[in-house]
Amino acid sequence: MAQVGLLEDNARIAKLCATMLQYAGHQVIVYEHPRECLDDLLPEADNNASKTYHAITKRTLPVLPVDVLILDLHLPDMTGIDVLQFLRANPRTRSLPLIFCTAATASEVANALSIAPQASFIEKPFTFQELISAITSALDMNGNGSAN
Repeated sequence: MAQVGLLEDNARIAKLCATMLQYAGHQVIVYEHPRECLDDLLPEADNNASKTYHAITKRTLPVLPVDVLILDLHLPDMTGIDVLQFLRANPRTRSLPLIFCTAATASEVANALSIAPQASFIEKPFTFQELISAITSALDMNGNGSAN
């Protein structure tokens, strides 16, 4: 199964998602804060974007700790759109499969999908089947269907 990242600031929702995903056979890394998630996915990032980009492109990109990221758009300290823009701007995470799991407005979801058109979307509240189907679809779209 897959290694799933979950960026969700609501502890109850995070626990529910993690339990559902583990029941389906996935491993889950829960990120409670946007910076924690970005630090894990972009550990080499610094304030000098040009230097970082050249350092990354000159060597093989390291394996990401997750195969897919479930991203809430309403987060503390930084919006999900901000997180999304950081992820899409970095070559290491540009093609990371994403699932927006949110109660955001239609315009917020449309904005997120304009940045990451291949991302999936599930609306809170969601069912077990919706969550698992979104994971399967996101992995299949990126050719990661046989992920660990």
